[in-house]
Amino acid sequence: MGNPAVTIGVVILVAVVSTAASAPAGNATASPSPATGNATASPHKNATAPLPPFGTNHAVGEDTGWFFDWKGNASAANYSAWAANRTFYLGDYISFRTDTGNTVVHTTNATVYRECIAGGGTSGSSGWKPEEAFLAVMLTAEGANYFFSDAWDGEHCRKGMRFEVAVAHGRGLPSVPPSYYEPLSGAPAGTRDDRAVAVWVATVAATALA
Repeated sequence: MGNPAVTIGVVILVAVVSTAASAPAGNATASPSPATGNATASPHKNATAPLPPFGTNHAVGEDTGWFFDWKGNASAANYSAWAANRTFYLGDYISFRTDTGNTVVHTTNATVYRECIAGGGTSGSSGWKPEEAFLAVMLTAEGANYFFSDAWDGEHCRKGMRFEVAVAHGRGLPSVPPSYYEPLSGAPAGTRDDRAVAVWVATVAATALA
């Protein structure tokens, strides 16, 4: 029969060694968890929202177009509601399918918009009486932009032919040669003021989307 003291010592030694060996394995399993969590989260922290497309066309009133309903004595559509459901950026187009009986006034002047009367050469305003059934205006001013019809001394505007859009920066406007902004020798048919830049924008927009 072996020495009892030696046997007990061996058993205790084996138990201690087994406990010490298993402890690092537990730590090794737990420690990667924080690292794995960080590796997964970091791309989301650095992610940036994609830029919106440039030059989106927004057809006013969709299938209804830009018209006044003479029978109902009101605008043919709720144009304010139409605009409220969309996001607008610099370089986008506002296109109007209409006729020569309606006008389009674009302004950044809130007072002009509230009064529904453009007036010749009003600062920050541009007006057109379409000679054709289509007109497009590029959004070149960030912030609040207003559109309305001042036909019949502003009566169409007061009856609903008006809307406001909030223009965000988006991709911004493309750079163009300075010569593009030089005064034009003559205004295209249908313009109602002499603002060369506004006329140029409307003409180019209509050509691009025709």
